[in-house]
Amino acid sequence: MRPNLNRLLYFTAVVEEGTITAAAERLGVSKAVVSKQIQMLETDIGQSLLLRNTRRVAPTEAGNLLYSSARGALTTVENAFDQVAERDQTPRGLLRITAPVDFGLDFISPLVTRFQEMYPQVQVDLLLSDERQDLISERLDLSFQIGWLRETGNVARKINTFREIVVAAPATAADHEISHPKDLTQIPLILNTAVAEIAPWRFTQDHDICDVLLNPVVKMNITMAVLAAVQSRRYFTILPDILVQDQLATGALVQLLPEWSLRTGGIYTVTPSGQLRSNALKAFLALVRTEIG
Repeated sequence: MRPNLNRLLYFTAVVEEGTITAAAERLGVSKAVVSKQIQMLETDIGQSLLLRNTRRVAPTEAGNLLYSSARGALTTVENAFDQVAERDQTPRGLLRITAPVDFGLDFISPLVTRFQEMYPQVQVDLLLSDERQDLISERLDLSFQIGWLRETGNVARKINTFREIVVAAPATAADHEISHPKDLTQIPLILNTAVAEIAPWRFTQDHDICDVLLNPVVKMNITMAVLAAVQSRRYFTILPDILVQDQLATGALVQLLPEWSLRTGGIYTVTPSGQLRSNALKAFLALVRTEIG
């Protein structure tokens, strides 16, 4: 049986819009046409692809599997058309990017505004979130990830590195004598949930190794919230050095145990695998390599 690829357009639209009505409006057809195409696709495959109720539809397990593959294939086709249309190499079109909140505010947002000034025919959507986003389901062209990558099948490139460091408010540091990693147990630890927590934390100094069990008393999912709590004088935290450069420079925070080292991690660009890169994405990645690494 030769698959009817047009039906995948209807199916992906329903999954992404959440209702048959919204999908029909997006595609410029009637609800009856969308419903019929979905029914025929389910008949072709021999499985139910959508769970339906009176308000929304959601993919079944088989539907999720089909959507992941279909979305990637359709994006590849769309990008192929875009590349033909952009054979003059002028970046244009929509570019969707996601990055962690603080890294996005400090590094990516300024790059985006510069890039859009350089290429006014490109519309950029920047999504800042400390939660890692699914590139396919969110229709994202590029993700910036900080830390240690999980295997996702996407294409990752390391553009820079960072060191984890221990920081606290100056008053907190003054109230406690912290000269050894084990002294950190005197102060409550607050962590960003995006930081890969380990037990124990391993500190190294030259040839010395010290493992310390540090249990966070509070976890937050936004680095800005963690920093605000740490600056309230009660807590210390462990964060990538690139995220606290400004606070250290102004004296709002101080580094504890600077002679001891924790883990190093990477800063990565991540793009969907198996997809042609638009001229807009190529141009933005070139700017990133120039400015960040």
